[in-house]
Amino acid sequence: MIGRAAVYFSNADDVTAAQVTVAHRPLGFRAILAAVRAGARTVYVPLALRDTAVGAAVGASPRARDAVVWLKDGDLPEAGPLLLVPAAVLIPVEALRSLVDAAPGGAVAAAAAVDAPALTVAADVAERLGGDLAAGGLVGPELGRLGVRPTIDANALAARDAVGRAEADRRLRAALGSAIDSRLDVHVHRRFSRYVTRAAIAAGVTPNAITLTSFALGLASVWCFWRASAVSALAGLLIYYVAVVLDHADGEVARLTLTESRMGEWLDAVADTVVHTLSVVAMGVTCQALTGTGGQLGLIGAAGIMASAFVAKWWPPRGTGGMSGAVEDFGSRDGFYALLLIFLGLRAFAPWALPILMIVVMLGSHAYWVVRSAVALLGRG
Repeated sequence: MIGRAAVYFSNADDVTAAQVTVAHRPLGFRAILAAVRAGARTVYVPLALRDTAVGAAVGASPRARDAVVWLKDGDLPEAGPLLLVPAAVLIPVEALRSLVDAAPGGAVAAAAAVDAPALTVAADVAERLGGDLAAGGLVGPELGRLGVRPTIDANALAARDAVGRAEADRRLRAALGSAIDSRLDVHVHRRFSRYVTRAAIAAGVTPNAITLTSFALGLASVWCFWRASAVSALAGLLIYYVAVVLDHADGEVARLTLTESRMGEWLDAVADTVVHTLSVVAMGVTCQALTGTGGQLGLIGAAGIMASAFVAKWWPPRGTGGMSGAVEDFGSRDGFYALLLIFLGLRAFAPWALPILMIVVMLGSHAYWVVRSAVALLGRG
């Protein structure tokens, strides 16, 4: 595996293009982070970019800051093979990862930028190019003389001009969804979360701050379902919806600004689990208050919700079809909305039937994690 990378300029326009912002981050910074995420522990960057927006973005990112080595004229990368990443072309991390995992000599490029491929070079070629890399010179012509013939990657995109940058911005925003998004996520939540995302980035709000706000609203929703009236249950449903929109926005902000973190991932998962678990407890409390039974059913159902969350974390949903997909749909956010709507309807018109709902919740929550575990284990076998 090749553990070092260098950002390079292919033509004179790339120096300026690398500093231009696309989807809230400079192109050059996106190239650096792509190399890091592909496995590069060290990324050499021409000194010409240090006192620019690229350098500012690197300074604000601990992950990039730890990896970047600024090269001034006369410096050379350490001897050895090297991954070269173009400064003004968006190359998917997966494509870079396939390069660093293979022997030197591979190359991929955008269809409109074959002169600026991402490629791996052996130690002797890296040494030959070292002077141009350090001086912030144009490496593209030298790559042409080396006869590099890159594979065209349809997901790679040149962003050297206004048209390319607009397309890059569009693609990055279009990719904010997830393969496991439910129908409500796609058609409702994401439509509104993207407005929140734009406003949050413009205001400098961090993803974790959005997650905590979503969590606070989720707890407010739980309070509305605790010993709920029909009106408070409706309010709880509406507050839960806003919390979910924010829950989508935190991930969108993180992906657009390249600030994803393990802490943020776990904070998001814990907040979701706590809100869903306490919501079921709250429904049980309401059921107990109205009918004299159901409180214990809520607690048992809540235990199933927690177990389901652990199973989903261990074996993440894949958005597949068939039996596995049907089970995932049952445990999705759409399924939880259905539960809240049924609870609201019964609380308003048939409170005597709430214990039946709690029995279904209790059985369903435990059936979900048991079946998901079985499907995952059978699939692994």
